[in-house]
Amino acid sequence: MGDTAALQNISLSLFVGVLLFSAPAHAQSAELLEAIRVHAPGVRAQAQQALEACRQAKGCKDAERLSLLAGYLALSEGDAAGAVKLLSAAKPPKGLEPFHSWYLGEALSWSGQSAAAVKRLLGAKKGPAWLARRAELRLAEVHLALGQPAKARPLLETAAAVDPTPELLLSRALAREGTRDAARALADYTAIATRFPAHPHAALARAHREALGAKPFTAFERLARAQAFLAAGKPERSLDDLKGLDGAAGLEPSRVALVRGQALLVRGKEKDEEGLAQLALAEKGPPAVAAEALNTKARRLMRLGDNAGARAAFQALDTRFPGDGLAEEAGYLAAWLAMNGGDDATAAQDFTAYEANHPRSKKVDEARWFRSYALIRLGRFAEARAALLGLGADFPKSSLVPQARYWAARAAQLAGPVDGGPGGEPLTEYGELITAFPGSFYARLATERLREAGVAPPPLFTEVPRELKAKPPPALGLAVTLTRAGLFRDAAEEVQSAVGKVGGPEDALTWGHALQSLGEYGAAYTLAARHLWGAVYTQKKPEAIALLYPRAFQASVERWSEKHGLDPHFAWAIMRRESAFRPEVTSIADARGLMQLIPPTADGITAQTKEPRVDPAQLYSPDTSIRLGTWYLGALFQRMGHPALVAGSYNGGPSAVVKWMRKRGELPLDRWVEEIPWKETRGYVKQVVADYYLYRQLYGATEGRLALTLPTPQADGVNF
Repeated sequence: MGDTAALQNISLSLFVGVLLFSAPAHAQSAELLEAIRVHAPGVRAQAQQALEACRQAKGCKDAERLSLLAGYLALSEGDAAGAVKLLSAAKPPKGLEPFHSWYLGEALSWSGQSAAAVKRLLGAKKGPAWLARRAELRLAEVHLALGQPAKARPLLETAAAVDPTPELLLSRALAREGTRDAARALADYTAIATRFPAHPHAALARAHREALGAKPFTAFERLARAQAFLAAGKPERSLDDLKGLDGAAGLEPSRVALVRGQALLVRGKEKDEEGLAQLALAEKGPPAVAAEALNTKARRLMRLGDNAGARAAFQALDTRFPGDGLAEEAGYLAAWLAMNGGDDATAAQDFTAYEANHPRSKKVDEARWFRSYALIRLGRFAEARAALLGLGADFPKSSLVPQARYWAARAAQLAGPVDGGPGGEPLTEYGELITAFPGSFYARLATERLREAGVAPPPLFTEVPRELKAKPPPALGLAVTLTRAGLFRDAAEEVQSAVGKVGGPEDALTWGHALQSLGEYGAAYTLAARHLWGAVYTQKKPEAIALLYPRAFQASVERWSEKHGLDPHFAWAIMRRESAFRPEVTSIADARGLMQLIPPTADGITAQTKEPRVDPAQLYSPDTSIRLGTWYLGALFQRMGHPALVAGSYNGGPSAVVKWMRKRGELPLDRWVEEIPWKETRGYVKQVVADYYLYRQLYGATEGRLALTLPTPQADGVNF
């Protein structure tokens, strides 16, 4: 997509609120601000063109802010020398002096002018607390580069104590060593080498240890290194550090066997026998070690598909070490494995025993739910209904209450008049569920059950979400100024710092709508989720609903959804679950941006569309993320044909959904979803489907029906 076309098609609606704040006549244009917001290609050149035009125009008073913006963009592209030139050519904009100092200091530092950078970074310390902290750490690095460890050390001592990352520990160690405090420097180097041995700084830390004449690692330190390597996914390095530790003085042999066994199991199936043998040795150790060994063994057997062996190991753990924290989880998983293996009668008994044995467990409500569901699968509907009604009564604050109420009503339906079970009016109960939990998946299922019976369901919400035209509170003044200047990352940082001042629902409404007008949908959504739950689902205030169910990045979502044959409401439902509308989010699996795409998926999409490969950094661009994500969702709909199957595919992969459909595709939707074997995907499907239909109803689309019978996925289609 070319720069001009992109800018012509991107709506300016995100910045209507900003423009209402009486921006100067020659301020950055809304088009330029929007291009920065969505990381449009060529935005640096566009900013520099705007700067030159301002310099040549009579009466332009915004050259200072445009110089700051152009310098910031140059620095973000790695052009430190260009940033120095741009930032030095104009005075700091009023109100943004510390930020001008920060970016000029950074540019000077990266261009090799460390001495000049110090003065500028000191100026940045006059900014908000979060910028001052950032400047202090950068100052420490610059002082170290200038050979001034005495000036760096005070800045690092507290910072490393509060946040002992490898980077801060190394900087502090270098400062300590430079000020001849060898003992404390050695402690930092040792901490890096033992707690973070897989980090790139670990090799440097070891070299400094040796230069300071440190003794070899102790047995305890080597064991710590082995555990850290294992946690970092490097079993071979873990095993290397364990060599020769058997019989080490003061070291518990079973602990060594435990870590060795865990490392061997991580290496692969060919090491299973040897790994399990090590765990058997660990089981003979102290209770804490033995319990962890049994837990490791059980989970390994579970991954290998040996449900019987895993179940036996979990039961042994629960029986032998009832006071250990792992036992509680073990008893639960033993019962769950029986259910997963199709032995519902045993599962029902085991979950009943679990409630008795672990009455204070946080999973007692889950145990009650799975017992109830096992009874439903057994056709014992009266017992299931009684247990489900009891769940709602015994655990009224449980997140499982909506599904307990749905399945209690459903059990009454399934029992029919022949069962002789307890009475009840399931259709009435469905209506009550919809009213009590309008945003839930089970409200949607209940809606379809009522329609199936020819009964009109009660409305979820009666008013369309409404924006609140609220003046930003004074505490957001700096965020507004930063947004006008195009410094969105800094504006987001300032917002995060400021939102802690929100005191309750009324403040949250004002703040939330002010944030939305700045394009800070993620921060506004977070405030709503924290403070406005009752205002949305109980009071059903349209101003609150607009914050919890926003149409974020509306123009981009609608444009690309239309092109890819996707209902835009589904894109918002996915975005709400994936990133909570925050473009900068990265998951532990390296999923990025609003739609949380991993780079290989993005590569697969561009290969299918025959577009140039997208740089992984561009996945943080809202427009790029939406463009690729809506194509992928559209392709999934073509293959899967049902919102639940598409949501399951987006989270768990199309291959997994096809496999589940082959095994259980004849089940009705409600049971199929409950029997998704992956807990994360199960919850994901429920939320996305509920949000999708709620978005449709809220924003005036034809609500449509949720099919309770699932279609067979097409054999061909997207499969990555």
